[in-house]
Amino acid sequence: MDGVHDMGGMHGFGPVPDDDAQFHAEWERVVYGMDKIAKARGAFNIDEKRHAIERMDPADYLGSVYFERWLDGLERLLTEKGYVTEAELAAARERIDGAADPDAVVPEREDEELVRAVREAFATDSDFERDGPEPSFDAGDRIVVRNDHPEGHTRCPRYVRRAEGEVVSVHGAHVLPDASAHGEERAEPLYTVGFTAAELWGPDREADDTVHVDLWESYLEES
Repeated sequence: MDGVHDMGGMHGFGPVPDDDAQFHAEWERVVYGMDKIAKARGAFNIDEKRHAIERMDPADYLGSVYFERWLDGLERLLTEKGYVTEAELAAARERIDGAADPDAVVPEREDEELVRAVREAFATDSDFERDGPEPSFDAGDRIVVRNDHPEGHTRCPRYVRRAEGEVVSVHGAHVLPDASAHGEERAEPLYTVGFTAAELWGPDREADDTVHVDLWESYLEES
């Protein structure tokens, strides 16, 4: 979907901050933990999570920090999937907002099995490669990115659409995020495609600069 989250290649947002800190406050660590626990329980996959964040109100998205976006998406997914209700979330916020010590009203529960599942998830590399169709393109082929604007989730950034590039490498078939975000697992060939900076942003760019983007086959067509 063409949302405010798709900022790649856009002017006006300044340089990307160079910050090595993973967390800037304790609540961010808690949100991170809740997200990992929910995924370890099979509540959602990474593409569903991304699509949930993409559906934030644009003004809220731009006015939020990174983990506020995670929290918004987490609440949206857990209510949509029936793990919690809007009324339960509202009641929890009211309890915390009205408490003299907000930390004191946050429930704690030990669950060794859940801790073990989360640790196993961290120790296991994510693998999205699957059996699927043979690739239609080879390294060195010239391609053009389709000018599609889907209503649902996509991993094809706007700034490469309609651009011509060259297939740099072929990675086999991998889970297609566009389908996975909506509950369907389908595999497609995945490619790394190289684009000159001049092709993406005009002839005044450095001639030798190249941008590499991983793109699924349904995003591409022959040049």
